Amino acid sequence: MRDGLVQGRYSAVELLEHYLREIDATVDSIRAFVVVFADDARRQAQESDERRRAGRLLSEIDGIPFAVKDIIGIRGQKMRAGSGAVDIVPTSDAPVITQLRAAGGIIIGTTRMHELAYGPSGLNDFDGGAYNPRHPGIIPGGSSSGSAAAVAGGLSPIAFGSDTGGSIRAPAALCGIVGFKPSYGLLSTEGVHPTAPTLDHVGFLAVSVADTRIAMRVFGHVPIEVGPGEGRRLALFDDPDLAVDPAIAAALQGALDSLADRGWRIDSVTSPIGFDVMDVSSTIMAYEAYRVNRERLETIPERLGADVRERLQDGSRITSEQYENALREVDRVRTEVAALAERYDALVNATIPITGPTREEAVLENVRRMLMRNTRLQNLLGGPAISLPGAGDGPAPWSIQLFSVRGRDAELLATAAAVSDDVTG
Repeated sequence: MRDGLVQGRYSAVELLEHYLREIDATVDSIRAFVVVFADDARRQAQESDERRRAGRLLSEIDGIPFAVKDIIGIRGQKMRAGSGAVDIVPTSDAPVITQLRAAGGIIIGTTRMHELAYGPSGLNDFDGGAYNPRHPGIIPGGSSSGSAAAVAGGLSPIAFGSDTGGSIRAPAALCGIVGFKPSYGLLSTEGVHPTAPTLDHVGFLAVSVADTRIAMRVFGHVPIEVGPGEGRRLALFDDPDLAVDPAIAAALQGALDSLADRGWRIDSVTSPIGFDVMDVSSTIMAYEAYRVNRERLETIPERLGADVRERLQDGSRITSEQYENALREVDRVRTEVAALAERYDALVNATIPITGPTREEAVLENVRRMLMRNTRLQNLLGGPAISLPGAGDGPAPWSIQLFSVRGRDAELLATAAAVSDDVTG
């Protein structure tokens, strides 16, 4: 699209109008957007075309539409965070929105989400949530469900999401697209409604790794000229105590075998963590989420969905001692995992270790736990992680997750691009 704009095959206005028509046609079938800023987006597109004619483009994404998860502050626009208990009109843009405007990107609208960004399914008692456009009957995943649905349904070329325990990568996996969580703090979370501040990340959902790399060059100042490591070494991050659906395990092994045939070295490594990632991350997340939303829980509990209200109540029972112990556990293993990751271009596992659940299955506690089991660690450690749609004879959908040590975003994205070319492309 960037090239099409530069070469004059279409204007920013024409590109935007294409997406507005697609959004209008899927209001009931995909339900990706909360609000579409059609008039304001048209004004932004016209300004982009004027800059292009004058030779004053702001960046390589000037004129490209972006969808924005309804948890990221946009000046003067109501934020609901997918909840009947939130009604905020920010007086200023979140820094990532300021960056988007400065780069000439077009804000096309805000997207639906799991309430308060606190759930893995994307189901929402408040507004019904978004639908999975590529795999009807399967949940879109949470919490960035609308952003994933918008990209997967062809309603926006790229979207902002947030990720506290897998909330970008899980919906990307279930909707069959790419989801990238950068290193902690690389994209500012200021102006983003918090879920659990020590775990919250902002990132992107996109059709391809190439699009993600362009976005990260603009927003995270991550160079895309970096190539994958010369050794092309991957490590299957294995935990023999944790079950994986046989169909997922077979699909992942088939992908790794294909990579090995193309010259990649594949090792299998055992997790050095020594604690239950889900229990530790849930302790930290629930403790912080309760404190963020305590006033809502105590004063307007009836405006919260049942699943979120229950999880917030669970957080109220976590003691500060339990919270501090969990943080110490994370500190203990961070250097161990970093030392392991630094020997490889990336660590690898399945993004989600089960086949995509239906809306009825997604409310089951064991299913909810499995949806985030493989994506929680990367938020605890703060390193970059990306989900790539799988290929071959595996179940639909299934995805490969690559992750690395904090600060190696450029290298991980380069590795993901090479893996995608060799396996999923």
